[in-house]
Formats: sequence, structure tokens, C-alpha cells
Amino acid sequence: MDSTKRCAACAMELRDEATRCPHCRAVQPGAVMHRGGEGRKLLGVCLALSRHFGLDVALVRVAFVILLAVFGGTPLMVYLLLWAFTPPSAIGKAPIQRVVDWMVGPAEGSGEPKVERRV
Repeated sequence: MDSTKRCAACAMELRDEATRCPHCRAVQPGAVMHRGGEGRKLLGVCLALSRHFGLDVALVRVAFVILLAVFGGTPLMVYLLLWAFTPPSAIGKAPIQRVVDWMVGPAEGSGEPKVERRV
């Protein structure tokens, strides 16, 4: 069962993962562009873009393939960058953020202790 919410501008009922209202095109408060959900084929970037801009996902995929045929590898690089900076779910972390957290994690444990000891 899909959870729903109401549009802040026109009070139309929307799916919970919607970032824009299809009726009034208003951006929903707290909307985060993410790659998760039904209809995801490869990495979910086209699905995220289609939800964010309120377009049909098939249209975004066809546009991506056309851009790939015309410009070669540049759209593929943009696709991979969007994948790296877009979280897999609304509450998840982007892959690049997970790598940064992993790299910073061990560095936080080294060095001076966080608690000051007095003798």
C-alpha cells in the first residue's frame, strides 16, 4: 500500500515520495531527490530526475540515450556523478558521503582524547 501526503499548495493527494505536485507543479517541502522506489532500472538516476522534474521516467531515459549517442561519454560521466551525489532513499546517504564518512571515521579516533582528564 502506498503512503500518501497532501500538496502544500493545492491540497491534492500525492504519493509520499513525490517532490513536485503534478497538478500545480509546486515543490513539496522537505523533498529530497533520491534514487529509490519502484521503476528503478539501472542505478535509479533517471527515476530520480523524472520525479524531481515531474516528467515521465521513459522520457528521461530516452533523452539520456539520445544524449549518450550525440555527445559520447559526457552524459555517462554526468550520470555517474549524479549517482554518487544522490542518496538511494530519502533518509539514506549518498555513496560519496558514505565514503567520506568511512575515511573520516578512523581519523576521529586517533589523536587527542575527546574527554579531558584532570589529575
